[in-house]
Amino acid sequence: MHRSIGKPGLLKEINSNRVFNLLVHERTISRIQLAKSTGLSRATISLLIDELLEIGLVTEVGRGSSSGGRPPILLEFNPNTAYALGAHMHDYDWTIVLTNLDGKIIHSLEVHIPENSPEAAVQSLSEHARELITKVPEGSILPAIGIGSPGLVNISTGTIQSAVDIGWFNVPLGEMISRELGLNAFVVNRSKGGALAELWHGGDMNIHDLIYISIGTGVAAGIIHQRSLYHGANSSAGELGHMTIIPNGPACPCGNRGCLQQLISEQAIAGRARSLLKDGEPSSLRAIAGHHPERLTAYDVLEAAEDGDNLATQALDTTAEYLGIAVGNLINLFNPQLIVLGGPVGNSSPLLARLLRDKVRRRAMAYPLSAASITTSTLGASAGAIGAAVLVLQKAHQLLFRMREVDTNSPLSRSSC
Repeated sequence: MHRSIGKPGLLKEINSNRVFNLLVHERTISRIQLAKSTGLSRATISLLIDELLEIGLVTEVGRGSSSGGRPPILLEFNPNTAYALGAHMHDYDWTIVLTNLDGKIIHSLEVHIPENSPEAAVQSLSEHARELITKVPEGSILPAIGIGSPGLVNISTGTIQSAVDIGWFNVPLGEMISRELGLNAFVVNRSKGGALAELWHGGDMNIHDLIYISIGTGVAAGIIHQRSLYHGANSSAGELGHMTIIPNGPACPCGNRGCLQQLISEQAIAGRARSLLKDGEPSSLRAIAGHHPERLTAYDVLEAAEDGDNLATQALDTTAEYLGIAVGNLINLFNPQLIVLGGPVGNSSPLLARLLRDKVRRRAMAYPLSAASITTSTLGASAGAIGAAVLVLQKAHQLLFRMREVDTNSPLSRSSC
């Protein structure tokens, strides 16, 4: 049934959301403080808190100090009332996490996808998600799962429009996962998930605008504006890898030439080092490559650069030069407070962030640059999966009250695990 503003059910949902968010932020608070901070009546607060006490979301933890009269009873937020599922797909592997309401990982799994098909990926995810679910009390899973996937994703339908790296097109991933697990499935590009994870775990509530850049086999960005994920008109915002850096540069699978992805991805970094080796540059990488430079990987180059190898550092410096052009444009365009380098390459190279800072100083305008910091992700390979779980946690206040409505005969029930 359609509900409009003013209907009791919707008003209760809005009020419970306000109370929930305040509890998450304050951690310990009294009913009186909740009423003052939200503007709700004490009677309304009492009714909402009674429900939260019943489901265990808050507990009474003694009395606070009194400003006159009886000391108020303090309420403490319990982040282990319920748990959220999140999964991140990279190449042919899943990282699956189970987090508490704070987004802290409680359990995690790394799972290989046995073959390159959407069906195999969904089957593998579902099987191991059920395995994780058995590790927490029955009935404590929020009835949804967040997914960070490769490619262009229509967030409203959960469909992968195109993931060129793995050859998937028009895959209704959200629908497939929901049907298999009996859960709502929220799907975003994995770089957007990384951005959410950095926002959630950053710890600085003054950060409102950040950009997370994932560098691996591809390149993409997740953009946070005013603490909300920016999707764009059709969910395709953040395709940084297809920003043109060199007109008439290397051909890209997207049909363009000179895309950033062709200049700073894993393949580009390894290829740059191989070319330098062929030119006769001395390097410790020769011991790895021998007479077969094709053996050299981007991660060999990154490790050698961190150890001070001149050839590897030269290859990484060129990578930072191209990335600096893109990041300078992002800073001028979006005026972010924070740029976070992540993905397999970003996570593996603190040196890349240091080189990038120098390059960006020559590319970005001084005033927007003065507000921006550039750093490496502290969440590592788990960022995408944590961010996927955050998709669920953002709706936790709604899902908590629906948990009892989950059908015990669904594919998620323990009898089917």
